[in-house]
Amino acid sequence: MQLNAKQIEEYRETGCLLFPGLFRPQEIGQLQSALPQLLGRRDDVAVYEKDGSDALRLVYGAHALEEAYRRMSRHPRLLEPVRQLLEDEAYIHQTRLNPKMGFHGGEWTWHQDFGTWHRADGMPEPRCVMTAVFLDDISAVNSPLLIIPGSQHHGMREEVKPEDGAVGYVVMEIDKSTVTALADDSPIRALEGPAGSVAFLHCNIVHGSAPNISPYRRAIWYVNYSAVGNAATGSERPWYQNNRDFTALTSLDDDCLRDLSAQAAAE
Repeated sequence: MQLNAKQIEEYRETGCLLFPGLFRPQEIGQLQSALPQLLGRRDDVAVYEKDGSDALRLVYGAHALEEAYRRMSRHPRLLEPVRQLLEDEAYIHQTRLNPKMGFHGGEWTWHQDFGTWHRADGMPEPRCVMTAVFLDDISAVNSPLLIIPGSQHHGMREEVKPEDGAVGYVVMEIDKSTVTALADDSPIRALEGPAGSVAFLHCNIVHGSAPNISPYRRAIWYVNYSAVGNAATGSERPWYQNNRDFTALTSLDDDCLRDLSAQAAAE
């Protein structure tokens, strides 16, 4: 998959490209089938919600834990556009699953991801694309991701607030007056679409989401690709938060997820 000049210009201007239904139900179904195993993890890669339940807020490193997620991270419909947007070869800085469970998925205050990667991991510049893969149908009902288009042009606007109970995990919060000014300049957009949709997001775009008060899960898997020429220099956080393998990724075949389905059926 190759982006055209108009799409690249849209990304440069707004910091977002959304492709509804980029992956077919059979393809995204491979990732959905592996979700129970990921949501059942209770080791270091898992972060709980703050409401006292056993619901998970984040699961890091799925690309190294489940074959379907490994293949998706190297799928040409993700990796080829990312290379174009970075104008460089790409490596995975981090992947994380945000399941946003029904009744339990907590809010994400307005923030930018690059701030954490710059301060905690030593990522030099915001040459990183957040690739959001929708694992569920996402609508106004189940707390969609909200972005402020074009906000990446304003630089880092965050304050650091450590999160209790999770080593190396921080929330970067932006004050209300700054969010209001940014939203007055460019109206907030909700990212909605069926499972299998994909959004390519600039790592400095201001984004957040409300609590999920619906009974419906809203799972998004983020593959955060950095330019190989923009490798993070820090080494304090573990591999699943700050990957130290800067090897340029190669794309798999476009049928790699359907091949996995055929392989599972044969077994």
